[in-house]
Amino acid sequence: MEIVKFDEMKKTWSEIAKNHKGDIQPNFELEVYKKMLEVFHVGNFYYYIFNVATAGMEFVSNTIHNILGINPEDFSAEYIFEYIHSDDLNRFAAHEKEVTRFFGDLTPEEVLRYKVSYDYRLRCADGTYKWILMQTLTLQSDEQGSVIRVLGVQTDITHLKTEDKPSGLSFIGLNGAPSYYNVQVGGDVLLSSKEPFSKREKEVLQLVLSGKNTHEIADILSLSVHTVNSHRKNIFAKSDCKSLAELGYKAVKMGWL
Repeated sequence: MEIVKFDEMKKTWSEIAKNHKGDIQPNFELEVYKKMLEVFHVGNFYYYIFNVATAGMEFVSNTIHNILGINPEDFSAEYIFEYIHSDDLNRFAAHEKEVTRFFGDLTPEEVLRYKVSYDYRLRCADGTYKWILMQTLTLQSDEQGSVIRVLGVQTDITHLKTEDKPSGLSFIGLNGAPSYYNVQVGGDVLLSSKEPFSKREKEVLQLVLSGKNTHEIADILSLSVHTVNSHRKNIFAKSDCKSLAELGYKAVKMGWL
């Protein structure tokens, strides 16, 4: 099997940046925090700002040490290529090419309305591997729809994996945009998928999968215990799951997070 090279991947990122030099100055501290609210965290996570045009990390949070055992300055696109599981590298490259194709078909206004989600295994400093759920959102684009900078959030979902199998690539629409779950990479047509949960149900889902009990969820969301129980019942019914472990696995597999 041919292994993708890092230089080839940089060409893909250059395409999504539409060959922009990436020299627009960042001015979006508030936007970072807004975007963080669009990402579901079901475990320990770190986040970063990636300049797509230069393929360089501009910021990495200190929490990366708690997950991978490395310092922020050691994390880069090259690091992912070097330490991603060998069975996941080609899939990673294929997903990134599909992401480039998808964003290339969007209007400039639509570029900021999508979250990309998929997972892979990444090696830690101690030599073990963890399943990482990668979610990225565009932070900055130009009037041509060039993706300049993205916010990436990588969450340790090892505890949610009941099988050593990857989840699919999903494009999750924000602010009313249609979502595409587990898309067929390389396919000519993407079929939109109906969002299975309401906004409140997704909040409850996130807290359930993070280990919170009904009373804790009620306190966090300022809801009654009865209301939380109703949401939990609806979540299990809509997902057709019988156990928490099955729900966690399916949520990752189907790209609901």
